[in-house]
Order: sequence, then C-alpha cells, then structure tokens
Amino acid sequence: MDANNFILTTPDQLKNLVVESVAVAFQYHRPAITPAPDADELLTPEETATLLKVSKVTVWQWSKPTPGILNPRRIGNQVRYLRSEVIAAARPTKKGTAA
Repeated sequence: MDANNFILTTPDQLKNLVVESVAVAFQYHRPAITPAPDADELLTPEETATLLKVSKVTVWQWSKPTPGILNPRRIGNQVRYLRSEVIAAARPTKKGTAA
C-alpha cells in the first residue's frame, strides 16, 4: 500500500520550492524564441511615408478602399503597414504606375 508522506514547511519555503521547480521546468522545456525568418516588419504611417518618400496624407489617401494601393492593418486604434506590402505597392506595373 502507498504511504503518504507529509512535509511541514513555511509559506516562504513552499514559495521557494515552487519557484525553483518552475525555473528548472522552464530551463528544460522552454522553446527558443526567435523571430521567424520570414517575419515581416510593421511600419507606422510616418515610417511608411518616409519609405515611399510621400506625405502622411498621401499614405492615408492610398489606404482608402479606392484606390486601395496600401493595405492598412488596424491594431487597436493604431494603423500599421507590412513592409513587404509597402515595397510591393511601390514597384511599377507594366503601365508604369504603382501597383
């Protein structure tokens, strides 16, 4: 039959035991946190305007459904643009205008 063992400990000793146990568990089971190689940078409207060498007003106009040149991402009340999409939008098309 299994025997139950009880250990008398203070709250501080119990806290230290738990903290040490969790630290050991994380040491062996924590995945390496590295950005994905294809991770894309999010740009603010100001950074987007600087990259495209246009004004913030132009970035805002291009973000509207018409003409829809830029695809804004809304994060809460903030607007961000994917760098790869901004660069792709700046590339000329066969007609000689931005995509």
